[in-house]
This record gives sequence, C-alpha cells and structure tokens, in this order.
Amino acid sequence: MCFLDECDMRSRLLSTMSAVHCRGEGSRSNDAGRPSAVAPLSLRTGAVKLVAVAVLVVAAACGGGWLFAESGLSTAQRLAKHGLWQEVHAPLARYLWIHPRSPRANLLAAEAVVKDDSLPLVRRVNDSLAHLALIPDSSPAAVEARIAEARVELFLRYEPMAAARSLAEAIDLDGTALEPHLLTWKLLELTGRADDAEATFWTCYDLSAEVDRPQRLREWYVSQFFPLTSTAELDQLMGFRGSAAESGVSVEMRRLQRFRLAEPHEPVPHAALAQLFLRENEPELALDVLDEAASELTTEQQKNPFILGVVVETLLELGETEPALETFDRWVSPREGRQYWLVRGRVMQEAGDNPAEAALAYREALAGWPGVIDWRTMNRLAGCLSRTGNAEQAAAERQRVQEVQQELPQERLQQLLDSLATPDDPAVAEAMAGFYRAIGRDREAAAWKAVEAAGSGSAAGNVGP
Repeated sequence: MCFLDECDMRSRLLSTMSAVHCRGEGSRSNDAGRPSAVAPLSLRTGAVKLVAVAVLVVAAACGGGWLFAESGLSTAQRLAKHGLWQEVHAPLARYLWIHPRSPRANLLAAEAVVKDDSLPLVRRVNDSLAHLALIPDSSPAAVEARIAEARVELFLRYEPMAAARSLAEAIDLDGTALEPHLLTWKLLELTGRADDAEATFWTCYDLSAEVDRPQRLREWYVSQFFPLTSTAELDQLMGFRGSAAESGVSVEMRRLQRFRLAEPHEPVPHAALAQLFLRENEPELALDVLDEAASELTTEQQKNPFILGVVVETLLELGETEPALETFDRWVSPREGRQYWLVRGRVMQEAGDNPAEAALAYREALAGWPGVIDWRTMNRLAGCLSRTGNAEQAAAERQRVQEVQQELPQERLQQLLDSLATPDDPAVAEAMAGFYRAIGRDREAAAWKAVEAAGSGSAAGNVGP
C-alpha cells in the first residue's frame, strides 16, 4: 500500500517535471507532430529585430522618396532655365504628386507644356489651362496665372474674347499690373476696335516706368497711323502673315475669320469681319457675315453695341433706312462712346431726316481719338450744318478737313515713323511734339515734350567740365 502510494507520487512528480521541462524547451513536442505554444526567447528577440529593421528600411525609403519628390520643383526650375522643357515634366510631376495645388509648380508646369513642341497642340492647350485653373484668385500668383491663361487662349486657341475675360480678371485683381493692360490694348487692335483703345493706352502709359515711356509713345503713334504695322509681329507669330509682301487687308481678313471660327458664339469677331468688308466697300459681304452671325448668337448677344453698330451701318450702306432705324432703337444703355455717336449721327442724318440732331452726334464722335483726323465725319458734320442753315460753321468744318489732310500726307507720317527708331532722342521728341500740336492732340504733345526735356537734361548732365 505504501509502495503503491510512493510509486504513485514519483509518477506524478516525473510527470510534473516533464511538463515543466517541455514548457522550458519549447522546441520539442509533447505529442508527436504537435509544436509547443511558446517560442524560444532567442528566436522571439530575432523576430523583433527583423521587424524593426524592416520598419526602418520602409521609413528610409519613404523619407528618401519624399525628399526626392520635394526636390522636383528645384530640379524643374534649373532645367527650365536652360529651356529643356521636355525634361521639366518628370521632376514637376513628382513635386505635384505631394503638392498638387502649388501655384509655383502649376505655373511652371503650364509653361513647360506650352513650350514643349513635341506634344500635340490640343494637349499643350488643355494641360496648360488645367494647371492654371488650379491657381485660385486668392493666390499671390493669380495675376500671373490669369495673364498666362489669356496668352494660351489668344495665341494657341485663337479666342480673343476668352482672352479678354482672363485679362479683365487679372486687372480686377491688380489694376496696377502693366502687362494685362498692354495685352488688352493689343486685343482691341486685333479685333478691329483700335478706335476704342485710347483710354487703355493712357493707362499703359501711366503705369510704365519713365524710361519706357518713349517706347510706349512710339507704339501709340504706330497704332494710330499704321495699324497693320502695329499688329504685324503678332500676325506673323500667329500664322496670319505668310510673307512681308502680303496685302495688309488679306492678313486682317485671315485673322478675323480665324477668330470668328474659333468663337462662333461671340459677337465681336463677327462684327469685326463685317466691319472690314464695309471698309472695303463690300456691304453685301458684310450683310452675309451678319446673317451667319444671327444664326449663332442669342438675341441678347445681338444687342452687343459693337455688332449692333455694324449692323446699322451695313443697312444704311445698302439703303435700308427703315430697318436701320428699327435696329438702332434696340441699342441698350449706356448709350455712349464714339461708335454710338457715329451711328446715331448717320441714323439721324440718313434715316431720321434730322440734320440738327445728327450734327450734335457727330460733334460728340469727333471729341475723342481719332476725331481730330476723321475727315469723313467732319465732312458729314459740314453737310448737316449746311442743311440747318449754319453756312459759316459748315465752311469752318470744311476748312478743318483741308488742314487735316495737309498735316497728314503719307510721306510725312512715314518720315516720323522712321525717326522713331530712337524715340528717346530729344530732337525726335521735339518733332513728335510739334506734329501732335499741329493736329490738336495736346496730351500726346505734352508727353513728347516731357521726353524731350528728360533727354535734354540727361545730355546736359553727361557734358564734362
């Protein structure tokens, strides 16, 4: 009995020790094929180290990738300085992956895609505008972005009115920025509205540095008296002028037709082309253009003052006085500006049989540029004054026409243009001031007098003892 008890106790003790031993070793099985639930301490420590190393490797890789992406902008900027536009895309894409709305990066990306001639034109246009659209008006780069949009819209899409809206946004953001005003001035010339550019020019002049003002005045003179020369560089850049020998009218026709096709739902390009046909004594062709425009434009768009004025003038040229009067009555407020007064004068004279009202309108039209050299309107005014019995005033207007024509022979205008190769020369500035005084343009005369004074003062300061 005791033996049995002693044997039983030994058996239990061995059993217990065996269990403890198995738990401590861990690598053996209590039963065949069944592993222990507890790993050895040395293996567990090794696994922790492997995980730690893996985490460090991943972290290092992520950190390196982040730094690589962050360096993308500086790399792209260095490449852009050398004009390597195809190589700019990859580093910029890395940077934009982590900074998708960066104004600087999106500006550079838009520039790179536009200047990369290896890309299809459609992609260059769409991708550049997509990048620029990511720059909000609240950004310090917003003005630059809106100007860039205008350049893409005008020079690549041939959409002058879309460009005009982008420039207007830039001016709203910063009215002291010179470039959007300069481009707005050029847009007026390109779309047949140079007569409306005077206020824009003087804004450009006032915003220009003093050293640049002689060149600005030169550009204004060319715009006033050599309008096709004023747009020649842009016409060639945009593919409208194939050679220097091409007719200016052909170039202008090609340009306006291209604008019209690019923006069929905008009234201004239609009106500009029709106006050109009127100037070339082709009122029937002008009417054809306007009829086509009517099918593209809404009723509201047809009330645009520019196209409305061209419609009225076309009808008057065709002898359709009643429709011309009815169309003029649709003119919306504000009823102002040179074109309104010119059209009103013709309507009152030819359709309304009211020479007195026509004379008042013509005087308003002659008040601004190019009124002082607009001898056709002066003759119309003289005719209206004669009909109202003001023979003396009519004679004065006819005398004025003769004086203007004497002051503006083509040879003299060309000589002045040739001299403007050096617009800051005091002698050139003196001649220009005298010319503008002779035609009654006091503001230009004063501006050229300031150039003369600045040049003379500079020359005196350079004289040695």
